Amino acid sequence: MKTLTKNIFRTFRRTWTRFLSVSLLIGLAIFVFVGLFSAGPDMRQTVISQFKKENLADVQVIASDKFTDADKKTLNHIHGIRAISYGKQTDAELADKGIHIISNPKNISTLTVIKGRLAKSNDEIAIGEQFHKNIGEYITLKTNNLKIKKVKIVGIVRTSEFMSKTKLGQTNVADGTLSYFAVIPDSNFTISDNLARVTFKNTKHKRAYTKNYSDTVSENIEKLERVTQKLTKKNQEQALADISKQEENLKMAEVTLKQKELQLKEIEVQLNATAHTAASYQAQLQIASQSAQLQQEKDKLKKLKTDLAQKKINLNKAKKQVSLLNITVQERSQFAHGYSDYGSSATRMDALALVLPVIFFAISLMVSFTTMRRMVTEKRIELGTLRALGFTRKEVMREYILYSTATAILGTFFGSLLGTFFLPSRIYNIFADGSYQLGNITFVYNLPLLLISLALSLMSTLFAAYWAARQELKEKPSSLMLAKPPAITNKIFLERLTFIWKKLSFSNKVTLRNAFRYKSRMFMTIFGVMGSISLLILGIGIRDSLIGLVPSQYEHISAYDMIAVYNPSSSDVPSYQKIIKNNANHELAIGYETFYANSKDLLDSQSIQVFTANNFKDYIKLDKEPTADGAILSQKLAHAFHLKVGDKLTVKNSEGKSYHIKVAGFTTNYVGHMIYMKPSYHEKVFHEKYENNAYLIRTKKNIENLAKKSIKTRRV
Repeated sequence: MKTLTKNIFRTFRRTWTRFLSVSLLIGLAIFVFVGLFSAGPDMRQTVISQFKKENLADVQVIASDKFTDADKKTLNHIHGIRAISYGKQTDAELADKGIHIISNPKNISTLTVIKGRLAKSNDEIAIGEQFHKNIGEYITLKTNNLKIKKVKIVGIVRTSEFMSKTKLGQTNVADGTLSYFAVIPDSNFTISDNLARVTFKNTKHKRAYTKNYSDTVSENIEKLERVTQKLTKKNQEQALADISKQEENLKMAEVTLKQKELQLKEIEVQLNATAHTAASYQAQLQIASQSAQLQQEKDKLKKLKTDLAQKKINLNKAKKQVSLLNITVQERSQFAHGYSDYGSSATRMDALALVLPVIFFAISLMVSFTTMRRMVTEKRIELGTLRALGFTRKEVMREYILYSTATAILGTFFGSLLGTFFLPSRIYNIFADGSYQLGNITFVYNLPLLLISLALSLMSTLFAAYWAARQELKEKPSSLMLAKPPAITNKIFLERLTFIWKKLSFSNKVTLRNAFRYKSRMFMTIFGVMGSISLLILGIGIRDSLIGLVPSQYEHISAYDMIAVYNPSSSDVPSYQKIIKNNANHELAIGYETFYANSKDLLDSQSIQVFTANNFKDYIKLDKEPTADGAILSQKLAHAFHLKVGDKLTVKNSEGKSYHIKVAGFTTNYVGHMIYMKPSYHEKVFHEKYENNAYLIRTKKNIENLAKKSIKTRRV
């Protein structure tokens, strides 16, 4: 046994370069395998831990105006709600940028203070990490919904509701995009509660970014939307009732004013008659005084008539705006900016893990397998000598089993160590530093993944060494002590083509014979090169696809520069349209709406943009025109929902009302989900008279300046 042990150590010492090479190769494969398979779960677990720490809301309920006491009472008693917390929110302008301001959350969607503290008084504010300002600086907010607008920065915060660094939503202030968010005390708002954060009982132990969680939330939203739709209808009816009552009061006021006007006319006639008969100076003075009083009353009456006319205009405006009074429900993908994109990024890492490690492992397995077999073959004479000295097959094989096992364990250990910590950390930091505001990564220790890695490593080394040694040890010791004779083979196929074979040099003939004689080495080389080249082509292909995506979408398909959306019921529409026509080179009036749809195969609801016009020529390139009986869907949308021509897609608006759109065809679109339809079909689907509410704009002027000019109307 001592002799065998010495021989084992001698083998390790003499072939340490081979030992390290195979271990390094296995370690590299394990590093990629474990690293990529761990990256997605680590990314998800990091934010899930943050969600639990902050108690992130499952949904938000948004009131366009405010929640009445009756609304709150109804929401508080909905079955299945674990907790509900009310707050305030508004958008403001800050240095030509949009900023979203919320009140300090109470116990749901709480904040993580990075530096400083939360605001306590009305002249203080805590800002998000996206806003690169220092504590102690003052900022001035432009909005009518705050009591104190000049506030001091006292803290820097982070919240899962605003994970994204740049995409914080759209607004109707500043340049139309929310660039920052901030938190102030509830007492600094001049508005009532218009935001409710909700958590459900049946989601407490479910993990975000899973189908189970997504389906559960969707079911809860359906129940909640049935309530909010009733509340919306009730509030709109109440608003119309209040307007009708005010209109009745105005009519009564008009009658009173007419009566007053008649009285003043009678008094004026009497004064004129008296003035002709008045002879004394005292009488004339009295008439002059009464005439002055009469004029004052007439002026008051004129002012009252003007005020009455303005009130009528305001009531007409209010009546048109009643339809905008609604209570809507938003899931995390809608109110937590960055939630859905981050989840998609983690899912893409999962998909990538199914491709790259396979290629790496295939190359590693082939090289390791061949190397261990060659090692056994090279020590054939030593095998025979040990067997001749009386050692058993198991004793002789122990050297190769230990050698291959040590190689696999060493490679697996370092590969798993780096794959568990280094690679996921680097991938996470790329996302955290580039697109999201996140904390430190949370590592997930996946024991089954490590065991699979070890098993694959042992298969490529231990199995290869064991199988090769066992095959060799089947021979007698006397045969093993002799060099292995070359295999007896027939001519290779190329030798039969004498007109080619005769022209080859001797070295080329030897190379070709060896290539087909030692097929395992030949295939290892072929597949190794093939795998390496495929990785290179994969990387170049992904890069070229992404580079070409933007010009393909925004130069060839979407030929417009800007979408400007407005409220068609507003009295400011003529001035807004004038701004558009004066600043745009070309414009197309369209209908533009955003809907949502759920698919069984997707975790989050998908946002869908619906464009309505008779002809999109020169603005949007469509592969097929919409018809009077159907809409054109983007191919990406059709693929996500497994739709074909003739099928119907069910979409929901922000209030949760469902509509069914028939598929008439498909068109190429690389970014987002789009539906294109004609006005006649729009009326058929949505059961309401169609009217334009947006412009597709093409201009050579500065887009940001045009956006600011149009947004000043407050209707974009």
